[in-house]
Amino acid sequence: MDITENTLVSVIVVAYQSDKFILETLDSIRLQTWRNIELIITDDASTDKTVQICSDWLIQHKNCFANTEILTVSHNTGIPANCNRGLNAARGSWVKFIGADDILLESCIDDNMKAINNNPKTSFVLSDLIEINVDGEILRISPKNDGLNYFMRNQKTKKRQLKSYARWPAFLNTPTFFLKREIIQDAFKSDYDFKIFEDTISIFNIINKGAKILYIKTPTVKYRIHDKAISRNTKINDIREKEAYLIFNKYRKKYLSMFNIIDLSVIYESWIRFKFKGINGHKGELILQKLSFFYWLLKFNKYRENISKYFLDFTKPNIKYKRYELEK
Repeated sequence: MDITENTLVSVIVVAYQSDKFILETLDSIRLQTWRNIELIITDDASTDKTVQICSDWLIQHKNCFANTEILTVSHNTGIPANCNRGLNAARGSWVKFIGADDILLESCIDDNMKAINNNPKTSFVLSDLIEINVDGEILRISPKNDGLNYFMRNQKTKKRQLKSYARWPAFLNTPTFFLKREIIQDAFKSDYDFKIFEDTISIFNIINKGAKILYIKTPTVKYRIHDKAISRNTKINDIREKEAYLIFNKYRKKYLSMFNIIDLSVIYESWIRFKFKGINGHKGELILQKLSFFYWLLKFNKYRENISKYFLDFTKPNIKYKRYELEK
């Protein structure tokens, strides 16, 4: 279907305990240069003022949108179920998810739609982002993302997409995702047991549906870095580790072969991560990583300036946050 100025885009705000930031999120949607927008706010049983703030805001600004809806539930269900409720309510041809602590840049939807017009087979758009802190101050603009660059170099076939993402399930600038509704339908349904890594699961599902992926090197979202975000909260590290292990077993391992030296290296790294107990409480990850062929392959191809970050993995927010400090 051709993109016109009348094409409806559904913006789904995924909210939970978001009363501190959600007004900024909502205002950024209202101020979009693209005008034909459906706004869906899906709240996962917040106990703060999130729902009341949204209701009051919509009284003032409802007429700015083609359609508005607030979805609520009686008990917390997790991010995948929350996303899916919003998706089930969406009517737009294209869908933009946004966390209730993040901010859309004014031309976010316009930039995505223009890119799709220029690449009409596209069904999934990734873009750059701007990192901001809890006060909205800019930390970095379009930070280098080696994992995203590695993934985008392996787009020739669905098999290569799945293989590259199974080897390195990197952060693909998740807050920037812009998707054709039909390609993301059912992407969150398969595993409501996963409360944290909904983006990892959805990416595997979307690739399996034959998504044509486009990366535009333009920032479209301000991504807020703060300790209370579920991706950063160190209080749930045990849950995060358990989910990462389950994702490896259920989603990654089936695309890895024991007869491929790169895949075998990834399996070895995962064994170090999840199974090796170490000696006297010391795992020695920084030394053991150097026995991985994949480690040296990435380093040789200059995908990792801070190569130890790759080996320590994508699921440890405290390590990732330290990387931000190192690279400033």
